[in-house]
This record gives sequence, structure tokens and C-alpha cells, in this order.
Amino acid sequence: MDLTALNPMQRLAAETLEGPVLILAGAGSGKTRTLTYRIANLMAHGVQPWRVLALTFTNKAAREMRERVEKLVGADAGEMWLGTFHSVCVRILRKDIEKLGYQRSFTIYDEDDQNRIIKDAIKVLSLDESKIPVREIRSKISDAKNRMLTPDEWFQESPRDYQSQQIHDIFNYYEGRLRAANALDFDDLLLRTLQLFVEHPPVLDYYRQRFQYVHVDEYQDTNAAQYEFIRLITEESRNLCVVGDDDQSIYGWRGADIRNILDFEKDFPDAKVIKLEQNYRSTSNILDAANQVIAHNRGRKEKMLWTDEGEGEKIRLYSAGDEREEAAWICEQIRKMQKMSIPFSQMAVLYRMHAQSRVIEEMFMRAGIPYKVFGGTRFYDRKEVRDALAYLRLIVNPADDVSLVRIINTPKRSIGDSTVSLLQEYAREEGLPLYSVINDPPESLSSRPRKCIAEFALLLMKLTAYKDMLPLSEFVEKMLTETGLKAQFEIEGNEEARTRLENLMEFAGAAREFEAQSQDKSLEAFLENVSLVTDLDRQEDAPQYVTLMTLHSAKGLEYEAVFLAGMEEGVFPSMRTAMEEKRMEEERRLCYVGITRARKRLYLSFARRRMLFNQITHNPPSPFIKEIPDRLILDEWAVAAQRGLRPEPDRPGMISRRDRPRNLSFGAPGMSATGGPSALNIPGVQKGFVVPSAARSVSSPVSALYKAGDRVRHRKFGEGTVQEVKGSGADTRVTITFIAYGTKELSLSIAPIVKIED
Repeated sequence: MDLTALNPMQRLAAETLEGPVLILAGAGSGKTRTLTYRIANLMAHGVQPWRVLALTFTNKAAREMRERVEKLVGADAGEMWLGTFHSVCVRILRKDIEKLGYQRSFTIYDEDDQNRIIKDAIKVLSLDESKIPVREIRSKISDAKNRMLTPDEWFQESPRDYQSQQIHDIFNYYEGRLRAANALDFDDLLLRTLQLFVEHPPVLDYYRQRFQYVHVDEYQDTNAAQYEFIRLITEESRNLCVVGDDDQSIYGWRGADIRNILDFEKDFPDAKVIKLEQNYRSTSNILDAANQVIAHNRGRKEKMLWTDEGEGEKIRLYSAGDEREEAAWICEQIRKMQKMSIPFSQMAVLYRMHAQSRVIEEMFMRAGIPYKVFGGTRFYDRKEVRDALAYLRLIVNPADDVSLVRIINTPKRSIGDSTVSLLQEYAREEGLPLYSVINDPPESLSSRPRKCIAEFALLLMKLTAYKDMLPLSEFVEKMLTETGLKAQFEIEGNEEARTRLENLMEFAGAAREFEAQSQDKSLEAFLENVSLVTDLDRQEDAPQYVTLMTLHSAKGLEYEAVFLAGMEEGVFPSMRTAMEEKRMEEERRLCYVGITRARKRLYLSFARRRMLFNQITHNPPSPFIKEIPDRLILDEWAVAAQRGLRPEPDRPGMISRRDRPRNLSFGAPGMSATGGPSALNIPGVQKGFVVPSAARSVSSPVSALYKAGDRVRHRKFGEGTVQEVKGSGADTRVTITFIAYGTKELSLSIAPIVKIED
């Protein structure tokens, strides 16, 4: 087996074939390559493919690994078991699940099937769904199964209050229904396999003998059930090779237990630990920043990424006045990279929460930048936002039957599908809009649905009245409250519900922002604006687009240029995590993952004032920014000074004295950063900037300084392009198109603008 293509540590891992092995593979260090060569090397040493088990977390990773192994060994590796935990467990259960009282033809239930059973349980047990929402119950059942707990065991660990008793009863009902239907949910695939191994030792012995060499990818993401599966399978052979990076353990909220990788040497005292620290992805400046940030975590294994690819560019740090300036700056940097022939497909904008994407999406639309939201839904396409829009559209247009059907039972108000079908049929027969029918329902309707429909019709009537009484932003907030759209998620209180509630608050913020910026402040104008944003050509089919995604979705991906937006304390990390060391360390690992997605260019930005979830906040820069040394940061303040432009210390867009999370010299009083006289001391020069003497003089006409096509920066509106200059002297007017604020005509004699170079 030719291993010369591997670096020394990769080769050591590929040649260590016996006993427990922990490969600590840093970001971009070639872990998949190493694991593939190790499996191929086993076969080259006479190990039969069917003796090898390799576990991954995605089918894509499994397919890629199999293809690479077969290419290396030049033969079919079909007998090798290589797949996800769930797919491997299904194969085991299809063979022996009859020993547990199931039939081999068992069905695997998805989330929708699970929800239906839980709803049936709530109905049968005469419980109130509003007090214990379906999603929360499903989440608790899943968490219990991942921790290998029965309903009774889960109840013993719970607060054992009335709600816990209800969930316990639903859990029991749920398990009984699955058993009666000969069905398993996804969590059962692991759980029943473990049950099979424990209750039927010959089955476990068979797989222990078969799988003499076990490999696990992304070991830091394993949960308790997966850990137990691995332990049982390898307890005798002890030929276990796990690959992972504790610094990239970011799924604790999903059940992943970082202790599995941190305690590997406790489980296997004779384990060989091999560190893959040479990075093949990023420049040394980017890696240095990642190393410096993650070093602040206590619960980690020591490692230090390095590369021989050179220093590369420094990290660009930007302080925006607000979230719109931040988004405009991102657009401007993308425009500059486009001129450098860097394709859109090699750029990504990462953020902590889905709600942050709204302003960025809108700005991209205005700037004509194609984009795709990855790992999530476009803001205005998210279900809770579409529900809110449906209410507003129905108020504006009562004939909109599509919107009415969408929200007639959202949130739940006991108007079932059969009732809706009856109303629709009656409306068709009478040739009436559905809105008219709900105000005067047919006599054939029974009393209970008639009462619910009457309450819904009254709600719509009240909302119609509020529309004419309240300003747009107040009306939208009133609608979210009166309809119960907010309340349904406030009651649930879990992570998914909080995210949906935050999106609704961000929607209310969009209405407030529209009201503040638009001349026509009507609901109709707001809906038209939303339609123009969402009905444009969807960029998913474009061959080139910038990727927008949460930091969690970015794991495993890489781009030439990466933007980390919203780097503020209270946003990333959030207020909820800052008070808990364990959660704070996971947030820092998330930052590490974000930084190491970048190959050549990394951009960090924060806003001193941000409206998020319909609330204005003033947060300091993220502590993660402070953990990056000065030597790695491109100082935009100094760059501006070199061009003859002295940014005002508190001017949005540059790092001010107050915001700069590091020591920065602003020069002596009355002097510029380059040693020249301060702008504040020169009569006739715009406050906040130093302009070279040749650029402006008393005899030079101010209009001659600018022409169409020039790039300029305005103190408030950010960067823009000059469209037209007209007039002369003190009457000179300049028309500028700003990315963030559209086209504006300004008086050149007083406008705080300055020409910039590309």
C-alpha cells in the first residue's frame, strides 16, 4: 500500500492498525483522507472487507468514503459495512428484530407519523395540547431515547410534577401505539439494537466476531446511545479507531456529548493518540486566529493548527453603525471580490441565528447579489412568517381564499379539515368567497364548529378595525398578539419555539423599519414591498450564488471568503450562554468552526446598534473578537489615514476608541494618524476627515472633485456610487446611490462625503 501521499502524522494513523486509536483531526487536516487510507491499508494487510465497520453521520460521507476506498484498493468493497449509525442498525434489526417481538417488516415512522400519534394520545387522555405542545413532547421523547431511558425512568429523572406526569402518560401511549403498529421511530433504531445486544448475547457475539475493525467518523458528535453501541461492539477486539475534533463539538443541544471524545483515553488507557494539526485549507493568519480563540476553552485536548501555505491576508474587522450598514459593507466587500474574479460560489455569510438573515437578504436583493439560504428557509418563506403574512393579506383582500385556508386553524382553534372542506364546498356551490361563508356559515354545520368559526370571524372583524385605527407597526404587533401567533410559541418555551418566536419579532421589526423609511406607510405598501422581495427570481437555480447560513449549518464546508456577521456580545454569544461556562465553551467552538471555514479571506463585523426581534440593542463587540491578537487584524482606521482620510473616532463604519477591543493609537492631540494637522483644526474641511492640500483649495471648484462613477463614503449612509453632479459652487448637488439606503440627492457643500478608492 503506497502511503507516500500522506504527511507523517496521517501516515502514522494509517499504519497503526491494531488497538484503540484516537485521531484528533483539526479542521481542514484531511481526516477523511486519513480514515480512507487506513481502511484501505487494512485490506492491503489481508483484512477482509466484511471484517470492517465504518460509521459516519451522513450518507454522503459514507458514499464518498466507499468510493475512495475502492479507488485505492482497486476492488469492490461491497462487503464492508460503511454507513450511518441508523442505516447500520436497520440492517442488524432486519435480521434479528423478531427476537424482540417485532416482525422484520417493521415500519420506520417519520416526524409527521410521530406527531399524529402524540396528537391521538393527547385526545385519548383528554389533555390540553396548548399546555403541552406536540413538538415539545416529541423532543422530550427523543431526548429520553437518546439517553436510553424508558418512560418510567424518564419520569424518575423529571421534576415529577403534573406536566411531567402528562408527558409520561403520553410517552407510554406512544410506545404502545408503535409496538401495536410494528413500527420504530429513528431513535428506536439505535435503542432496539442495544436492547437486542443486551437481551440476546449471541447476536452481540456474532457482530463482535464479524467486525474486528471499527471506525467512527465525527466522534465528537456521538450521543449516549451511539457511544454504548460502539462500546459493546468493540469490547473484545478493542480495535477501535475514532476520528474527531473536540474543538468542533457544537451539537450539545442535540444530545451530542463531548465527554465521549475527551474521555476516550479513560475508556481505553492503552489508546494511541495521533494529532493531525497540519491544515490544508486556510492561511496561517486565519489559523492563528482560530487557535487563539479556541485556546480560551478549558475542556479541550491541546492541539495547534498550522500550515505551510503562507500568512495570507489579515482578518478584516468592521464596526457598523447598525445592521443595515453591516449588510451594506458585506455587499461592498463582495462587489470588490467580484472584480478580483472570485466567484460568488466561493463566498459565504455566516450568522448565529436565522433571524439575522432578513436584513442581509434584503440588501443582497437590492445590490443584485445572487444568494441561497443554506440549512434553513428564506426569512419570508418560514412557516411562522408566512402565517403572519397570510393574516395581513386576508385583511387587505378578503377574497384571498388561499390565505384564509392557511390560517383558519392557525393557531389551533378546533376548525378541522372536514369543516374547512364543507365550507369550501358550500362556497363553491353558492359562488361566494370563503370569507363571506365564515361570516354566515351553512345550517348543516354542527354547533361546536359553528361556534369556533364565529369566533374566528369576529377576530378578523376586530383586526380589520384595528388596521384603520393603528399605525402599521403597531397594527402588526397587535395582529401577532390577537391571533395567538406569538402566544403559541411563548407557551412551548423550547429551542425551536424560541427561534420561531424570534422570527415573528423580527417580522414586526421589518414592519417598523418599513414604516420609518417609506413615504407610503400603509399595510398595502408593506405587503407590496415584501412581495417584491420574495417574488423575484429565486437564486437557487443560479449557477453562482453567495451562501447564507447559520454557523451550525457551516460545519464541514469551506469557502475562499467567509463573513462572520453579528459578532456582538448578546448575539454571538447570546446572553443565555454568557452566564454558563459549559454553554460558553460550546459557543466558542462554534466561533472556531466559523473561522476555520475560510480559506483565504475572513471578515468579522459587528453593529453598535442593532434591531433584532423588534428590539433595539446596544451591545459591545463579541468577546471572541477580543481573543484575536491585534497582529492578525487589518486596522481599517490606519488604512483610511494612509489614504489621506481621517475617520472620525465615533463615526459608524470604522473602529472607534470606544468599540475597538484592543489598544489603538489615535495620535497626538491636534494631529492626524500620519502626523498631519487634525481635520478638526482646518476651517472649511469636512469634520472628521483630512484631505490632502492638493485635493481641495479655496480656488478649486468643489464640483470638480466628483464625477459619475466615483465611489464615495457618507458618514451615515455608508459607501455608494456617484450618479450625477449638477450645479456649481455652493449650489452643487450630487446624486449618489447607496447600497443600504438607495439613491439620494445631497448638497455637496455640506454633505459629509469623501471619495474612496477601490
